[in-house]
Parts: sequence; structure tokens; C-alpha cells
Amino acid sequence: MNIQLRHIKSFIVVAQERSFCRAAELLNVSQPALSQTIIQLETNAGFPLFTRTTRAVSLTPFGEQMLTKALAVSRSMDLFQEEARRVQLALKSELRVGFMIGTAVEFIPAIVKEFERVRPDAILKLKEYDFSDPTAGLISGEVDCGIIRPPIGDEDINIVEITREKCVVCLPTGHPLAAKETVVLADILDEPLIGAPTPGQWRDYWLAGEYRDAQRPAQVVLEVATVESELQAVAMGRAISITADSTARYYARPGVVFRDITDMRECIIGIGHRGSPTALMADFIDVVRRISSSI
Repeated sequence: MNIQLRHIKSFIVVAQERSFCRAAELLNVSQPALSQTIIQLETNAGFPLFTRTTRAVSLTPFGEQMLTKALAVSRSMDLFQEEARRVQLALKSELRVGFMIGTAVEFIPAIVKEFERVRPDAILKLKEYDFSDPTAGLISGEVDCGIIRPPIGDEDINIVEITREKCVVCLPTGHPLAAKETVVLADILDEPLIGAPTPGQWRDYWLAGEYRDAQRPAQVVLEVATVESELQAVAMGRAISITADSTARYYARPGVVFRDITDMRECIIGIGHRGSPTALMADFIDVVRRISSSI
């Protein structure tokens, strides 16, 4: 018996599509080549996997049993390949770190300096992401870990909490609420707001979505992807925004003021990653924890 991974993957796609034509397109092979691959698999298995007619393709009872096994094998192979990639990464001593624009701005210079001291053999590659990708490259696989602000709406991403900070409202200087020392959510829920361009839990959090009901939806009048665009829009009086306290400290400028929102829960800064962290990633997480606790 000589069943190969290509046989299994081809079998799964045909079984899911119920069509050799569509499966061949997805696998980027010719239909005759795909048919031959399935014939080889059936010959090796010793029993038919599909019932074929001129109109349809369906699994035989044996095929239904084999599909469950094939899916398990495919998942195992995916896990194996991911583990191999992680080992390869560890051997290369290269760590790709994404970070959300405006997140941990007070930490990053010190983090880089300390990590280079702790791991002089390692290569640290940082990449900044705007509001259109709250996962900072984790979903796309462009990075190995990311400095982010949850919630991001992906349960497969593990998050190590680093620190927390207050939420504030960003107002144009002439706004009536600017005269107050602090605000509560009831003051701003009906105000026109600036939102992130990508729908999801992250955007909803910064629109105070968990504090709303059907009678008080967020009135988003503008979507922006960067802190600079956000503050410029506020300064122009187009809308207000909800942001983190560090934005007030590091992005303050004429034309805008920031006021604490006393009844909104603190936002989290964390490191997101998939699976178990490599030794290199664990060292990075330890550095970030130590730096963030000392600043």
C-alpha cells in the first residue's frame, strides 16, 4: 500500500466539493490528473470511495468512514508543519513582532534595547499595524507575536496581559464636555464618533459597544486607520473618539483635549501569539513584562 499525503488531500477536497471539476480548480490540477489520483487511492485502499454518475459524485459508506480519518490525518499534518516552522524559527533566532499603532509607545524603545541585551544572538523584526488590523499581523501570519489591545475576536490567539490603562474621550477644545474634569459614558454615548475601518470586537470596544443597547447604537460618522487621522478629525470638530490614556500622554496637540471616562473598564495591553511560545518568544514576553512594570 502506497498512500501519500497528496492522495489524502485530493480525496478530502473531492469529498467536500462533491465535484471533480470544482475540486480540480481548487487544487490547481487538471481534472484527468485528479481522477487518476483518486483511482490510485482507491486501488491502494482496496475499495471504492466515491459513487460517480454523470451528474453527481457522492461518498460510498467506506468513503464516509475514510473521510473522518483523512481529516484527522490532514489536521495532524498541519500541526506537524506548524511545529516544524516553529522549530525552524527557533533555530534561526528570528522573532517577528507586530504592534498596534499607538500601543505601548512608551515601552517599545526600552523593550528593544533590553531584548538585544538579553538575546544578542537574536534578530528582532518590528512591524507597525494600523487600526485596520487589530491583531497586528497575527491573523495573516505575518508575525510570530504581537503587542495588541484586546479584545480582537479570535479565540485561537493566546494573550498574555502586560498592563492596563484608563480609557479617555478625545474632544475638540470647544466641545461642551471639554469644560468637565472627567466624563461618564452617559455623556458620550449619543455623540458622533470616530470608528476603526474594520468591523469586529475591537472596533466595538472603542465605540463602547458593551455599554449600549438597541436604543443607543454608536453614531459612527467617520472611519480612520491611524492615530494621526483620528486626532486631526477630532480637532476639526467632525466627531469625538474613545481612546487610551497613553494617547493623551504621547499624542497631545493643540485643538484636542482628553478627559477620563470614569465608568469604562480599563483597556488591556497584551502580547498575542498562537500555540505555545518558543523559547525566543518566551524571552521576549519576559522582557516586555519587566519593562512595562518598571515604567
